[in-house]
This record gives sequence, structure tokens and C-alpha cells, in this order.
Amino acid sequence: MTSESVLWLAPPQHLPNGLETLREAADRLDRHHTAPDHRRLPERDPREAAFDEYFAVARCACAPAPLLIDALDDTLATARAFSRHPDGSLTEPDLDLAAHAAGLTMKTGLAEPRTQATVRQRWIQGHRLFFALTQATVVALRHALRSSSPAGSALGLESAAHFLRASASALRITASFDAQDYHDAVRPSMAPPQAPGGFSGLWSADHRVLVQSLREWGLAAPAKSSSLRPAHRRLVEVLTDVHHAHIGVCSRFVGSGPSLLRGAEPGVQVLDRLCQRRRTALDAAPANRPAELPNARNENLTLHHGTRT
Repeated sequence: MTSESVLWLAPPQHLPNGLETLREAADRLDRHHTAPDHRRLPERDPREAAFDEYFAVARCACAPAPLLIDALDDTLATARAFSRHPDGSLTEPDLDLAAHAAGLTMKTGLAEPRTQATVRQRWIQGHRLFFALTQATVVALRHALRSSSPAGSALGLESAAHFLRASASALRITASFDAQDYHDAVRPSMAPPQAPGGFSGLWSADHRVLVQSLREWGLAAPAKSSSLRPAHRRLVEVLTDVHHAHIGVCSRFVGSGPSLLRGAEPGVQVLDRLCQRRRTALDAAPANRPAELPNARNENLTLHHGTRT
């Protein structure tokens, strides 16, 4: 377990089906920093539990929307402090767009840039933002799936795109330190005896549910209104950007070096293969897909959590 304070998140299968639930939680004046009503969860997959423990994430079987809104508010504020130009402007403006999509008004004047943060703190905090944004993307995709109107589905898709753009930003923020620091301070913390062997983003419960949600949208998309095709294309493009951002982090820190997940196999090669295996997420029924929709077999659509290669 890290020395970071605990970030509370709901089990991803308990997330709400609509963005309005998130926005209602964001509007509550008394919402912030309420202590979670911790209830015992069913026995968990040990790898998912180990993954959460490394990043100081705790799960609570209480109201998921307030938990997610608080997590987004806190992690976005921290990321803003990490990602400012000397003149105070943000290096990653997509963070504010994600906050707006969740119904949040970003805090101003809260934090100075965390120049004294350790490399490990940046690694942990950047990933925690990534997890919160992943959960928000799941909510947005569920909103798109379950909406009875094209306008409602479009809102879900556009919101998912905002959250995923911010996810690419989170990856860049997470990795904004020297490769030598990664090898000296970060990589050893994800290997035995500090962490279980094979430590990987594939152990993330949030990633697992996101992939399920992408696949569900891929199955539903052909039957949806043709007016959603531009929003679908934008979602494809953003997922491609996230994939490239993740490959870039892996290339920066690992290059042709070995993967924690696959032993001697080069980390970038492992990640690329894993991404290829996820390509059906938005194209689960390609034979039935109208020609106007993007073909996922020709796109890098995969989202694979963080870099633990």
C-alpha cells in the first residue's frame, strides 16, 4: 500500500446508467468529503484487490455516483496542479472538458504546482485520475446505450469522448518524468516482493467493465440512428488517441525492455498485442455493421489501462 490517502470508488459493476445521476451528485452542496458508509463487499478477485491496494484505492458498496464525483473532483484538481505551464495555463485543457461533462465546476486557486511531488506520487496520482475517468466513461457509454432518443445517445457518446480525451491527458501527466526515475523508483515497486508477479493493468476491475461497455455499444451501434455515426466516429478517433498515448508511455519507459506481465517479451510488443485483441470492443458484429460506420479492424481502438509493462 502506498502512503497516499485512500481514493474511494464503487465497484464498477455498480455504476449508474445515466449521466444525470452524476450531475445530480455534483450539484449537492453537502457532498464533498463525506465519509463513505463502508459496507462489506463480496469476496473479490485477489488480483483486482492487489491492483487497488497498490494505488491506494478502496471500494465501497454505497452510493456510486457521489463516490465517483468526489474522486473526479479530487483527482482532477491534483492533475491540474501537476500540469501547468509557468504562466499558470494548463498543459492539458481536456481535463476541464471532462470536469464539465461530469457536471463539475473546477476548483480555482486551490493548489500550487506540485514540484516537490515524488515520481512515485505522480505515478500513483496520475493513475488514480485514469481510474476515475474510466468509471466516468462507463457511465457515459451506459447513458448512450440506454437512452431512448438519438440526442440522449449522442450526449453519452460525446461525454465518453471527453472523458477518454482526458484519459489520454492523464497518461501523459502520469509519465512526465525521466525514464531513469521510472526504472529507479517506479518499476521496482510493481515487482516482487513489493507487488505480486505479473502486475498488470489487466488486473483492473474498472478496465474490465470498460471493455464490456465498449463491446455492448459496438453490438448496439448498428441498430442506432444514423445521426449517431459522427459521434461514433469521434469516439473511435479518441480511443485511437488513448491507445497511442499508452503506447507512447510504454515506449518512453520500457522501449524494447521486458514486460512485467510476459517476462522476457518486449513490453511495447505485449501492449500492442493486448490492444489488438481488444479491437472488437467497438465492432463486435462487423458483418452487420453499415458501411458508414468505422471498421474497428482497421483502427487502433483498444484501451488498456496505464503502463505496467
